[in-house]
Amino acid sequence: MIVYPKNWKDIGNKIKLEKISDILSQIISKIPCDCLAFSGGLDSSLLLYFMAKVHRRITAFTIGLSEDHPDIVNSRLLAGKYSKVRHRVFIPTQSEIRKEKRAGDLEGDNAVRLFYKFVNRYTDGIISGDGLDEFMCGYYRHQSEPSEGTYYNFIRRLQKEHLIPLNENSGQVRVYLPYLDNRLISAFSQIPIAEKVDKKKRKRIINLIAKGKVPDCIISRWKYGFCDSFKIKT
Repeated sequence: MIVYPKNWKDIGNKIKLEKISDILSQIISKIPCDCLAFSGGLDSSLLLYFMAKVHRRITAFTIGLSEDHPDIVNSRLLAGKYSKVRHRVFIPTQSEIRKEKRAGDLEGDNAVRLFYKFVNRYTDGIISGDGLDEFMCGYYRHQSEPSEGTYYNFIRRLQKEHLIPLNENSGQVRVYLPYLDNRLISAFSQIPIAEKVDKKKRKRIINLIAKGKVPDCIISRWKYGFCDSFKIKT
């Protein structure tokens, strides 16, 4: 009789969309934070949906170069649909951007530092959607080259290119990354790459989960990375 692990009967079974939603909901309910790094993209919008089920009040933070920046436009659109969301938008000046540049920066490092300095004016903790694109095939290269090589290349670069810089550039703000919880990664790893992405669509499973929870215009919007915050003006 198998006594450990208790979930051994789940191993190898097809992962249902409801299971991923349930795991994410459980993770969000246990994170002691009601603030969100909010780009108005699919990943953060899905987090907002689940946070709204748990918290009486949510503060969402968005950064962009102008009021016409796609992240600001879309985040305002969605935040406005939740009466419990307080939306704080940060549009840094060119002077602030220049002063934040440092020798040896990776692309987007100055944007991350400015964003978290802004966040730290209001809170010392925030939830962020990092990691989902890597494990659920959210990049356009996943779509153009939907292979095992592409998939694991992004995962192996995640820590060095994203998590270590985030850890260093977020300062004293405590950052929670629910999409990188072991329970979700375990579920994601049991989903074949062909079910996650094909030549027509990225992040297929997440799109299905978001249907009915996130507006279609958010699900289908063009993807921008955080490093694009200071490159896109309109």
